[in-house]
Amino acid sequence: VGGDFFDYVDLPNGQFGFMLGDVAGKGSPAALLAAAVLGMFTAEAAHQERAAPLMTRLNRALFRRRIEARFCTTFYGILEPDGSLTYSNAGHNAPVLVTGDEVRRLEKGGVVLGLFEHAAYDEETVALKPVDVVVAFSDGVTEALNEAGDEFTDGRLLAAVRAHRHQPPQAILDGLLADVRAFCGHATPSDDVTMVVMRYDG
Repeated sequence: VGGDFFDYVDLPNGQFGFMLGDVAGKGSPAALLAAAVLGMFTAEAAHQERAAPLMTRLNRALFRRRIEARFCTTFYGILEPDGSLTYSNAGHNAPVLVTGDEVRRLEKGGVVLGLFEHAAYDEETVALKPVDVVVAFSDGVTEALNEAGDEFTDGRLLAAVRAHRHQPPQAILDGLLADVRAFCGHATPSDDVTMVVMRYDG
């Protein structure tokens, strides 16, 4: 029972939408809000052609709810058949985009969902080339602790993404999860570990 969530959806005109988020708090209240966000996402995604308006609607819906764990970070991306990726990031750990020899973060967006009723959200469109990879992740990945109390960190994640980037998406995901587990050793997990890997194949 936790607050990490993800989903994906086939959209009109051949678009592909995917999201990943993390609710503040733990236990049943966080899981309840995660389920609510997924339900709202499913209902809204097919009717919203852009990422930022979807974030705006989710934010207002969450603000009106009176659930104990009311805030969440969320990343939402819409991939076009031509490789155009439009995304909005509501306070979430910035996903990693590996394109050619460049690694960049997808940070454009706004504040966490559910905090301010009239919050505004921006979006950015980036052009993907075949075999470009996007890795979205929850903070349980970079903040995973080993037995000495050290965090996995963004730096280790970026190095792992570079090391696995030429593999198929499932192999990238498996490799990243294996790297996190190997780093943590026998330490007790302190948070959920959630990742979504998306590769554009043209």
